[in-house]
Amino acid sequence: MNCVEGAGYQCSGSVLIRSANGVALTSSGVQVYGRSTGDVLNPSNPNIATGLALASGGLAEFRSAKDSNGITLSTAILLKNLNISWDGVTDRPLIIELFDTTAGRVELGSNGALVRSALPVSSNLSFYDYATKGKNGTQLNYANNRYFPRSAPSRCDPGDPCRTTETAGLNRTAGSWRSGGTRPDVAGGQRLHEDGDIHAGNGLPDANGNPTWLPGGNGFGVPFPGSKGVRDVVQWSYRYSNIGYWGTRDTIHLGGQWAAGSFFEHNTERTGIVTFGEVSDSNGMPVTGSASYNGFVYGSYASNGVVDRVNFNCRATVTANFATRAVVVNVNTCVQEGSGTAVPISFSSSTTMGTAAAGESNYSTGTVSGTLSGGLSARFFGPANVAGTNGSGPPEVGGAFSLSNSSGAAVVAGFIAFKN
Repeated sequence: MNCVEGAGYQCSGSVLIRSANGVALTSSGVQVYGRSTGDVLNPSNPNIATGLALASGGLAEFRSAKDSNGITLSTAILLKNLNISWDGVTDRPLIIELFDTTAGRVELGSNGALVRSALPVSSNLSFYDYATKGKNGTQLNYANNRYFPRSAPSRCDPGDPCRTTETAGLNRTAGSWRSGGTRPDVAGGQRLHEDGDIHAGNGLPDANGNPTWLPGGNGFGVPFPGSKGVRDVVQWSYRYSNIGYWGTRDTIHLGGQWAAGSFFEHNTERTGIVTFGEVSDSNGMPVTGSASYNGFVYGSYASNGVVDRVNFNCRATVTANFATRAVVVNVNTCVQEGSGTAVPISFSSSTTMGTAAAGESNYSTGTVSGTLSGGLSARFFGPANVAGTNGSGPPEVGGAFSLSNSSGAAVVAGFIAFKN
């Protein structure tokens, strides 16, 4: 695994290699995602996005800094090609989310690494060029900016809470896996974002050279944290592997701003799973023997195409037979996060490992059948061949799966497991 951010990082990969059984493969992970079913041209309530339907074609990338004990220090999420549009014509610029508590801006450097910089002031109309170019302004300049905290007070619409911060950063809780349990470490966070808000910049100066507000504004600079949406991350981690859950809610078809014509402004949501980490060397994988793993599942579930999704967790067990190249994944005991209510997701999936000749003996994929059906793909993580009481082989395994049925139920989830 080579991460562009350098040593000390675990990353999922910036390119989709291919998709098999509904699960996308990247250089250091596998991933699935879904979209809100309420995302239509004329939703009954434009301010909410509900439901969950499987989606494909987009890319979610995780870049996670971890210390020598496997503890997550920071996480960046990059999202693209998710059919999120400010103007109703083109995809919005790449999303880069840091869950950073400081004001500033982030972009990709020439080598693909993250580059942080200071945020231009609202009077800089060569940067915030909507005032001079209108709908032909530079969308990239209104993306991935962190405006809060700032010296000027928040500006709130009547009846809205007057928020003054976008995020509290990541919260971390140690798991039980180091002391005989299977629960991973977890790091989670949320950010209220303003991506696409033209009111980050001023209007054209008046006849006397004084700054003005853009149409629809009630002051200088963006109005309040979360004016255009919210993002979430939950990262479950063992030493070498991670389940990265991500969610982004965005205002699209921004009427009176970027959108041309009669597009109807409303909210949309995308949510997904990236299982990633230090992928085992394909050339060092064992060709005999077997190993067993115990672990954890996390994901989102909706029982039909209308109700909102819930997040859940389950138990996972995995058996790998390196001689026959069969990897069997069992998922059971699934409960809704926060309530403990049972979630009807339980299956056993037999997947097949790729070949060393193709460089994919660290990867397996297969189907899932039952009340919910779909596909599952897995990767092995850590040193390729480590002896242990539960067999020789990589110390960890993880994967992602997407399921659905004819009633509109949908699941996007991931798992990680280790030899204990």
